Amino acid sequence: MNQQMRALAAANAANVEAIHSLAHTSLKATERLMNLNLGLARSSLRLGADCARPAPGGDWRQAVSQQNSGLRKGAEEAASYLRSIYDLSAETQAELNEVISSRVGELSESVNELLDALAQSAPAGSGNAMGLIKSAFAGTCSAYAQMMKAGAQPAAAAPKRSKRAQ
Repeated sequence: MNQQMRALAAANAANVEAIHSLAHTSLKATERLMNLNLGLARSSLRLGADCARPAPGGDWRQAVSQQNSGLRKGAEEAASYLRSIYDLSAETQAELNEVISSRVGELSESVNELLDALAQSAPAGSGNAMGLIKSAFAGTCSAYAQMMKAGAQPAAAAPKRSKRAQ
């Protein structure tokens, strides 16, 4: 039983480390998102100020051209912002999935070891019950693995953009 307690303590320590890793990834993503938002706010204010300036000489053609140029720049910046948000969310999802998947794999192994230990110390005649528990746990792990694969497919299918294209 002492060995099982050590295994449980190790599993708890691993869970704390996984939570720490998830929190770090989330904070890093939040920081990047805030930087994107501040950059968008700065550029929007700059673009608005540029568009608000009167055209030199008061020519209406130049004023319309200036407005069209501002609209085009605004649309380009909005598209760039949305691409950056998409990239950030895809990267963050991949990092979180990696941490969660590795932790679930470790947890699955630990639970299987615990179930094996319980089966050895279980009273006679409880083999069928332990088999059902193991089967149910294996089914749950398999369903989770399929769910993770299905969730990762859209992110993997998304086109990878080079940093130069940004």
